[in-house]
Amino acid sequence: MLVVVTIVSTVGFNFNVLVPLLASQTLHVGAGTFGALSASFGLGALAGALATATMRSASPRTFAVGAVGFSLAMLGLAPVHTTGLALVLLFVLGLTFSLFTASANALVQLASPDHLRGRVVSLYLFAFAGLAPIGGIVAGWLADVGGTELAFAVAGFSGLAAVAWAQRRLFHASLDSASVEA
Repeated sequence: MLVVVTIVSTVGFNFNVLVPLLASQTLHVGAGTFGALSASFGLGALAGALATATMRSASPRTFAVGAVGFSLAMLGLAPVHTTGLALVLLFVLGLTFSLFTASANALVQLASPDHLRGRVVSLYLFAFAGLAPIGGIVAGWLADVGGTELAFAVAGFSGLAAVAWAQRRLFHASLDSASVEA
């Protein structure tokens, strides 16, 4: 789970770097529309937070749905050149961002032994936010080289690859434990 959080947050959580570029360089809109794009993300994040609050408990499924949805929304933003579609995708991005981050945080804490919880949470927070400066540099460089299209595409593909790797790893771990039990 920490690997997925590290990859998705480092490469994908730099939408605050990319959305202003999306507005100005890709969509060619002004400050008012940029504000609407940011508000759309915020509204989606609020919807995701409310949806998360209604769930009985955190689940790996919610974590995976959030990570995959977030990555697909980033990937969907790559070719976007219309404001309406960008608004919808940023809403989805905000919604899945909340699902992903809330479930990741809860699952990491619940899976940690009591005597190690503080250390594990510190690793989680480093993975979640500590690598953002490096991710911001990478996102800026990608946007400079290939525009927001390249930056959003790399973020989306990286997140999907991380989730696919984790699913495969978990699948093989469950097969190994099943063969030991047999």
